[in-house]
Amino acid sequence: MSDGPTPEQQAEYLVRKMEQVIRDNRTVKGMSFRTWQAIAKEEIANAIRDAEKRHVDRDRTISRIALLGSGAMVSIGFWGAVVAVDRSYGGTAALVALAAGAMLLFFAGEWGLKRASAEWSKHKRAERLANIEALDLRIKRMEAALRKKEERLKEKMEEVGLL
Repeated sequence: MSDGPTPEQQAEYLVRKMEQVIRDNRTVKGMSFRTWQAIAKEEIANAIRDAEKRHVDRDRTISRIALLGSGAMVSIGFWGAVVAVDRSYGGTAALVALAAGAMLLFFAGEWGLKRASAEWSKHKRAERLANIEALDLRIKRMEAALRKKEERLKEKMEEVGLL
């Protein structure tokens, strides 16, 4: 089940976030290594916590479905045996079996929807990351073009004698 970012996507996100932090907090001397190290540790710890939380949530869902499934099967089996022994409880057995089967179907459906939602989220996350990368590339190209334009303008101003 792919309910979270892949390790590559998480690493790319962390690198971009650290790059942004460095750009936002840089001074003439740059960012101190201790500050960068503290921020990096916090980001990595957050990523590990998120992965562990997703793992616990997935385990909880699987355990709940297994418990409900076994409970439904036991109920169906018990009432099936009661009906086999004495036909007078047939209506009750049918209702209990129907309820147990409906609960099992409901939770299995919920699990399927969660998986489909996680897959959709994965594709949207990959699409957003691709958009971010494209935007980042365009910004870097624009910065380079602006630096070149600035240099040309400075040269022209020197030629004219304004500088």
